[in-house]
Amino acid sequence: MRSFLGRVQGVTVYKSDVVVRRSGGSANRDPVPRGEVKEFSYKSRQRLAFVAANTDVKFRTMITLTYPKEFPSDGEKVKRDLRAFLDFIRRDLEHPFYLWFLEFQRRGAPHIHMLIDWPMPIGVLAKREVRFRVSATWYRIVGSGDEKHLAAGTRTGVLRSPEGGAHYAVKYAMKMYQKCVPEGYRNVGRFWGCSRAVIPKPKAILRCTEDDIRGRLEGWKYEPKEDQDVYACLYGVADRFPEKDTTEEL
Repeated sequence: MRSFLGRVQGVTVYKSDVVVRRSGGSANRDPVPRGEVKEFSYKSRQRLAFVAANTDVKFRTMITLTYPKEFPSDGEKVKRDLRAFLDFIRRDLEHPFYLWFLEFQRRGAPHIHMLIDWPMPIGVLAKREVRFRVSATWYRIVGSGDEKHLAAGTRTGVLRSPEGGAHYAVKYAMKMYQKCVPEGYRNVGRFWGCSRAVIPKPKAILRCTEDDIRGRLEGWKYEPKEDQDVYACLYGVADRFPEKDTTEEL
């Protein structure tokens, strides 16, 4: 028996994935009061993976920010530090587009991975200068005072391919290792964020029925069974749908 997801109206086609649009589903249940965040939720990880897989932005550089031996246990402090660092890259790295995500080291310290579309310069000395600026800025923002942290508190590297950063973010989102909030850490807030330009843009909006979609998915290794609804998001099947700039029927 089918669930009450509603009648299929069509699909929205993105770079890699396809989102199924429905109407007339069953009413939502009473909302559950939101408690303190204890881990990176499955739905939030899905959204991160979707953004990373479908953005048109080509990430070229990855920056990792870590804390010294003494680190904050308040997410509001961490987010203030992050905002200050984002101000730095907007100002000093020519307003790059970015995608960041948070995780925790074994010792309980938060650390942040950041993908940006800004390319590292060519040449050893030029790369060294950028890495020093990144390290010195983060050292100043967190008020470290630890010379070892100045040397090893950040990592700035060139991504091997324009798609490499997106693949890394998708892989990160699907694993729970280092995603649980350590005991005593509070106000964790968001686990990831991005600049507006990173948000995926539809390639096509198509009117179709559920049977139309099933026809397109025939032979797909994750093809839904006949007694199951078509999934809300169909991953990696955009090439099975025509890419158009206007709304049309399949």
